[in-house]
Amino acid sequence: MAGELLQYSGLITKTRAMQSRLLKKEDFERITEFQTVPETIGFLREQESYGKIYAGHEEIRHRGQVEAVIHNSILEDYRKLYLFGNGEQRKALKLYFPQLQYEEAVPKIEVSYFVEVWKQIGKSFDKQMQRVLSEVFGTQIDWLNIMWMYRGKQFFHQKPEEMEAMLIPIHYKLRRQEMQRMLEAEQIEEFCRILSNTVYFKGREALVKMQDEVSYHQVMEKMYQRVCRKHPASMAPVFYYLYKKEREIEHLTTALEGIRYQVPAKDIRKLILLNTVI
Repeated sequence: MAGELLQYSGLITKTRAMQSRLLKKEDFERITEFQTVPETIGFLREQESYGKIYAGHEEIRHRGQVEAVIHNSILEDYRKLYLFGNGEQRKALKLYFPQLQYEEAVPKIEVSYFVEVWKQIGKSFDKQMQRVLSEVFGTQIDWLNIMWMYRGKQFFHQKPEEMEAMLIPIHYKLRRQEMQRMLEAEQIEEFCRILSNTVYFKGREALVKMQDEVSYHQVMEKMYQRVCRKHPASMAPVFYYLYKKEREIEHLTTALEGIRYQVPAKDIRKLILLNTVI
């Protein structure tokens, strides 16, 4: 344990410093009151986490330019963490990097990405790193599959074979039989009943309580909190920070869209603050 603390102390300290600069709930409440995109730009220029990114970009005027700079901020954070890490830590960070590549404000990742990451976790890292990476990526894989199945049934009325073709062919805590039963469920109520009896909602491994609608981010937040408690001297806090930064970018992008189209402040707050950990 002492060796792990020594190995990770510098990187964790760097990560905590970055985390302290994340926008707070009150910052987002203030942002939702702005009437124009230039007002938002002015506010972001004053923030430590975005001020340097905006330096030298006086020509920025419209929402698209703002979003491009916002997305660049997480790449800059990643670069700093990567340079600060050792060889093993850099190798782990490389696994996460494709999730930070945005096109039109959406991360562009394919099923093949997760398949390759899962292979690398199993063969390229020591046991402690494997446990952390498996928890982080395995939970994400399970819940992306759950969300895709849920949306396929609830909104697009897809057939089981259509949904299955879109899924990541990896099972972490969800058993293969559970996945198959959810695929074959004819009603969304039956789908949720099967899901509510999985490890994510039952027993010592439970992350959240079953709600009317499946909640990917609620599960990811709980998972990161737990794995950081279990492995404080590991890559877990680093990945948790990157996840939080991604969420901040999503909230900023949503707020900017609302401001651009003159959406009332209270409605923007509902979109980015209601039941959301900032």
